[in-house]
Amino acid sequence: MSPPQVRILTPVGMLGYSYSKDIFWSAVEAGVDAIILDSGSTDSGPSKLALRKSIQTDQAYEKDLEDIVAACHHYRIPVLIGGDGSTRGVNQIGDIIQSIIERAGYRSMKVIKILAEIEKDVVREKHRSGMIRPCGIAVPELIDEDIDEARTIVAQMGIEPWIKAMDEHPDFDIIIGGRSYDPAPFAAFCVWKGFPDLGINYHMGKIMECGGLCASPKSREVLATVRHDSFDITPLDPKSVCTSVSVAAHTLYEKTRPDVLVGPGGTLDLHSTTYEELEDGRSVRVTGAKFIPVKENEYTIKLEAGKLNGFFSIFMGGFRDTILLSQIDRFLEEMKIYVEQKVDFPFDINIQLFGRDAVMGALEPNASQTGHHELGLLLRARAATQDQATHVCQSARVYCMHAPYPGQKASAGNFAMPCAPLDIPMGPVSEFCMYHLMTVSHPCEHFPILSVVMEGSNTAPQRHSSKVEVQVPVNRRHTQASSNETVTPRVNATTNGGILSENAKAADTVSVLGKQPPTGHKFLADLANVVRSKNSGPYELTFDVMFPNQQSRDMVKNANILTTESIASLYKVPVSDVIACLWWDPALAFKATIKRSIVNGSFHDGDAHGSAQHMPLMEFPIPIGNNEI
Repeated sequence: MSPPQVRILTPVGMLGYSYSKDIFWSAVEAGVDAIILDSGSTDSGPSKLALRKSIQTDQAYEKDLEDIVAACHHYRIPVLIGGDGSTRGVNQIGDIIQSIIERAGYRSMKVIKILAEIEKDVVREKHRSGMIRPCGIAVPELIDEDIDEARTIVAQMGIEPWIKAMDEHPDFDIIIGGRSYDPAPFAAFCVWKGFPDLGINYHMGKIMECGGLCASPKSREVLATVRHDSFDITPLDPKSVCTSVSVAAHTLYEKTRPDVLVGPGGTLDLHSTTYEELEDGRSVRVTGAKFIPVKENEYTIKLEAGKLNGFFSIFMGGFRDTILLSQIDRFLEEMKIYVEQKVDFPFDINIQLFGRDAVMGALEPNASQTGHHELGLLLRARAATQDQATHVCQSARVYCMHAPYPGQKASAGNFAMPCAPLDIPMGPVSEFCMYHLMTVSHPCEHFPILSVVMEGSNTAPQRHSSKVEVQVPVNRRHTQASSNETVTPRVNATTNGGILSENAKAADTVSVLGKQPPTGHKFLADLANVVRSKNSGPYELTFDVMFPNQQSRDMVKNANILTTESIASLYKVPVSDVIACLWWDPALAFKATIKRSIVNGSFHDGDAHGSAQHMPLMEFPIPIGNNEI
């Protein structure tokens, strides 16, 4: 017999990012059935796989794990941690847990490891058999060199290896998984506890894996209460609330599209979902998601890998001379010619001018604008060895410092340098070389499960209640809201980045952008309360626009101006590179996704997270006619 519900605590969206210990213990002492969280992502690029290093330090992991392991010891709450993929990463987390158990005198714990690395021979054989294809239209076809050059290949597991691990070791304390589909540990635990509806389980996991990001304002700690026909999401930070719109909007985040989410074993269909705000004024109940399984013999797992492509060094500084700034493009082109004449080996240079086009690069619509009074420069030089890269870097820097230019008056030097050493070796260049789907005969065949008992002395003193009570205010504005209503909290100067004030309604209100829109128009930033960009995997860039009410949404939607063609024009990409362009009414939102012009984390990428590409949309003028918003 399954219980009537399970309660899952996620203290933070990424292990190592820290969370409130008071809120954590208040939730634990109130009773939870599992603690589940993630510790791996490709968001920051391929370096974890290519360099075989974690982005977070051991100290950051240990700080977060101390209380999680303590809760497991004192309350016997099972813990599930999704890993960064590599066996090295799984063992790193395991070693920290072992150290905590020994140091704190906890009981011995049964820790399960699910490994996710894939041998190159397996991938080669599958590739020869035609059983590997790109994960999305923006990803190139796999070639033999990609497999040869991959440093570490990992596969993204679904729920099946997690369920198998729990079935084989029902007395487990902690499971550390290798690379996992983000909602997999959440969905797997629910299935294991007797809740078979994968639509509900996967949708809950999709929201929970980011912690309290679905709340307003966004926070860290969040609780899911899962039942057989629904789940509730409750943020645990007293300053945050969930609304029907804020929860519905979460499936926009980092996704190609919000309504159809493809993962191992099938597709999550969210077209029929409903979002009901509950009487506590901060929780939302979700129903209606459907999971559509793949056909027999079509189960795929996603392969991820990074490679090394040379070494790079950097220097940084700034130009302030108006005479030089007026001819900066020619000056930097002549700098490249100077370096080419001085260097007799292959090299590559990337220049980012902060104050002009550093953030958006080729997507920048205002690259031709002039009039900047200063520009910051970051130069990256790549070559076959570190010494060669530093030599290129040094040559380019000397030119920037001392090269003459027409009309020069400041003969002592051109370039302000804030850092010493001036030329900084950065190490190997990492690049993605694999982001592909591989057909498998069984969901568990490439994910070995290991069990280890981590010995402890069991001498830790019994924990007494922290007696910390986190006061949860009830926001009566949201009581008795139906699933069809779109009640949202007032957006103020500190909510959602302060993009919009609801009081800014008059047609002549000064734009939050500090300039006037064209006559008869408003900037999109003045109509929306969220305008953001983010990676949707390494090869895609996705944009979300969310509105504070139906009136604002309908004005923009009915203008029929956010289209595939306008997005392509705005970001200077071919129409064929616009992968998705749609409205998502449950979240009062618009979504667009484009092919990334430069792959996430590669040498010429200027925005690894893709989170600073939103300004062209914010500045997009929307015709308002006689409407007042």
